[in-house]
Amino acid sequence: MGTEPGRRREPYAPPLQRIVSGGKAALGRARGLGIGRWLRMERESFVQTIKVTGACVLAWWLAANVLKVGLPVLAPIGVLLTVSATAYSTVVRGLQQVGAVIVGVAAATGLIWLLGVNAVTLAVLTLSGLILARLLNLPAQNVQIPITALLVFALGSTYGFARLADVLIGACIGVAANLLILPPRYVERAAKELCGLSGELADLAADMARGLGGEWDREMAGGWLERARTLSQRLEEAKAAADQAKESVRFTLRRSRYDTRLRQVAEAATCLDHACSQLRGIARGLVDLIAGARGLPGERGADLPDPLAQELESLSQVFGAFGMLQIGRSGRGSYQKDMKELRAALGEGRRRQKVLAEEFDRTRHRELKTLQGALLDDCARIRYEFDPDNGPHKGAFPPSAYE
Repeated sequence: MGTEPGRRREPYAPPLQRIVSGGKAALGRARGLGIGRWLRMERESFVQTIKVTGACVLAWWLAANVLKVGLPVLAPIGVLLTVSATAYSTVVRGLQQVGAVIVGVAAATGLIWLLGVNAVTLAVLTLSGLILARLLNLPAQNVQIPITALLVFALGSTYGFARLADVLIGACIGVAANLLILPPRYVERAAKELCGLSGELADLAADMARGLGGEWDREMAGGWLERARTLSQRLEEAKAAADQAKESVRFTLRRSRYDTRLRQVAEAATCLDHACSQLRGIARGLVDLIAGARGLPGERGADLPDPLAQELESLSQVFGAFGMLQIGRSGRGSYQKDMKELRAALGEGRRRQKVLAEEFDRTRHRELKTLQGALLDDCARIRYEFDPDNGPHKGAFPPSAYE
């Protein structure tokens, strides 16, 4: 993906700001999709949350009533530390947790025997535990080695073996829950992410269309470009979600039934990434035009032909229909409706492009004519990316089960 001059990666927002923006985004998706459809899309998350809660309760009951562990609450903590996004990563994390506790217990027992209980032992345990965690390439948040060592340091070696038993209970139940009871499948979550991003790109294109159809200025153009850049970065996260979906079916007995959908979601992410790049190019061109960069006429050239705004409106409809196709809505009728809307918007865009090309042909300003050609090309490339019949991403559309 190309970069515009002066582009920089957005800094991470403060935690509170991320929480607020995440809540607003969730509310926006619920309003846009309707509560019923939003609940269907979030069903997988709800199911997994209930499953983990049940696993925690079971681990506590076993530790408290069957094994008579002194601190049974540590068993559900082991479940929470073990259960991960996918069954495969849960197994890996479970092994990491058990191994980390064994290393922590052994290190603490040995150092206390050699050095006794003092500040030097505490410092050595903490330092060596953190170093071992890095050397073993454990996740940054996995500090079980130093935590276990410090707990043994404070409570004695007897506690270390009790903690190992708790972690084993929690890890075993967590792994069993994620492997055997409704293993998480993030295929539809990845599709949902693509649907949401496609909807936001549709909103951006619609806002650009409304702006160009009225009075627009440098500040508005800069806002469009910033939104396009942000969406480009978020598309990278959507690609990561597609990778997670692939991992989530690694231990599935009937993995082949997910393969087609996985390929489709991955291709849809690529398609949307390319189209976002073209829309960002349009926004970049408008910023250059209004700013008078590279010999462009600046505000004197801001009165663009109406067909450009109409072209962007049709592209907004293309983005929107493509997003709804990703979640399949509720069966064949809805799929056909969305596909019909997509093809209609593509056809309208082609008609608008012909009119727009005729308007641009009258331009005599050399730099402006070059920019107009680039705008036309970006619009045409967006339509090409989404063309279900002749485009490069025919596999980006849901499988024939919806047809």
